Amino acid sequence: MASPRVPEESTKLSSNTPISLSKLSDICTEACSDTIPPDTVYDHSRTSTWNEQIIHAVLKSLIGACSTHKFIVYTTIIQQDITARSRGIHSTSGAYWNNEKDGMYNFSWNGGDKERGLDMVISIAWIAKE
Repeated sequence: MASPRVPEESTKLSSNTPISLSKLSDICTEACSDTIPPDTVYDHSRTSTWNEQIIHAVLKSLIGACSTHKFIVYTTIIQQDITARSRGIHSTSGAYWNNEKDGMYNFSWNGGDKERGLDMVISIAWIAKE
């Protein structure tokens, strides 16, 4: 039956993924790269649009690749402080679901060199349609 689950690492969730981890990574990478080109720098006024475009692109790819599950996509854009010596973010999600059919994948996209000033975190959850 269903039980609470707090994922630790994306690679530990591979036993129940409806789409391979490499395909999930490709989908996320493509959505980020297509939405935020290499010459783009962090611009707070554009973050809402970027998030919406990335979520739409990821969902479109997921729906096209798998019809047996429903998907939920979360995105977070992290502004880098290029003058800081270090930076970090930690995010955790939990769910109450069927561990055999449902799951979650977390993806981190490095926006490139420090001059861009941004990184992206994408979380994808899937729930079997049963």
